[in-house]
Amino acid sequence: MDDAPATLAAAETAFAAHSVRENMKVAFLAAFAPDGVFVRGGWVVAAQSLPARPAPPIVLEWRPQYVEVAASGELGLSTGPSKVTAKEKADTPPSYGQFVSIWRRAPGGPWKVEVDLGISHPEPSLWKEALVARHVPATASSSSEALSAAEADFQRIAAAQGLRAAYLARGAQDLRLYRTGFAPPANREASLRSASFKDEKLSWSIERTESSSAGDFGYTRGALADAARPATPSGWFLRVWRREAAGWRILLEVVQPAPRPAS
Repeated sequence: MDDAPATLAAAETAFAAHSVRENMKVAFLAAFAPDGVFVRGGWVVAAQSLPARPAPPIVLEWRPQYVEVAASGELGLSTGPSKVTAKEKADTPPSYGQFVSIWRRAPGGPWKVEVDLGISHPEPSLWKEALVARHVPATASSSSEALSAAEADFQRIAAAQGLRAAYLARGAQDLRLYRTGFAPPANREASLRSASFKDEKLSWSIERTESSSAGDFGYTRGALADAARPATPSGWFLRVWRREAAGWRILLEVVQPAPRPAS
């Protein structure tokens, strides 16, 4: 088997170079899977949404900084810093953020983007950090719990004891919670003490759950809302999971907030 983490990092790097060389629209259409989704006021299929839209008048740059791939080599995470520069207003300062992408490949096929979303924050972060690209660490786990059951347990703990307790119970030690307006924290401790963390009552609606054939890596994605108003989405989330010795644990969670209603 090839070095799956290295090939995923190379695919992400080539995707980013394509975006700069031509434009964001062309690059996204080439890199996304036929059912690959991103957020535009909700989850939308890129191949259906992008063709009718003009290319945005921006230069979008990014690089993979952290890549983790299932032992089976067909499903993985790529995340890292991003930068947006306006084409038409050269004096406009660039904006920065972090992208998070899930990639999948069929046997013998190329990597394709299955899920993509991200956050913005004021200053550049992680641009100079070295790339980390690895397989899910091999651990012996006696748990046969399904990923959907782990997700349900996380939500149960959050409802009964609060978000902090849920992340402590179900978050990996290197858990990263990505929130708009804040540079990414390095681990669970930093995530839970960050000013971006709010121990609030939330409701999650799961739209899709996927796991690797090795049963060691997966994700859930959907919408989230205030628990008092569960029918009104306040944003969309991607929760990336890995199986550790103690069972499924959250590796990364990113929330893209819904646009604020016009006043």
